[in-house]
Amino acid sequence: MIPPSVQALVDIFGRELADLRFGDLNSKDLAHLVTEVEAATDAVTAAQSALDAARAKLLERQESMLLQAQRALAYARIYAESNDALRTQLEEIALPRPAKRAKAEAVMVEGPASAVVDGAEAEKPRRGRPRRKVEAEDAANAAE
Repeated sequence: MIPPSVQALVDIFGRELADLRFGDLNSKDLAHLVTEVEAATDAVTAAQSALDAARAKLLERQESMLLQAQRALAYARIYAESNDALRTQLEEIALPRPAKRAKAEAVMVEGPASAVVDGAEAEKPRRGRPRRKVEAEDAANAAE
């Protein structure tokens, strides 16, 4: 990204100072440097996108591997019920819980903040004693 102040200076060199040269600086050299920075920015953006995609793929594969390992451990524990040595080895294995399942369960447990019924939010039931109808009593007292 080119800072706005640098871009403004490059623009001035491209218009008002286009024919001038200050030592080794001129408008063409500045414009060329801006082009190089923009190309490098594009390369970083593309590399970041590729890295993000690779990380997502890695997480997906790790998640799949963990789910399969969970299933394999469950089957192995059932198989090892009559084999004390194998059962002991399997009991020492503690696999982490899959992250996706934990996130999905958290969303299901939390649930929506309020229910929507026919396009309107349903009111939560009130706790405690119902409110006194002060307006009706005040109107009746004022009429007397």
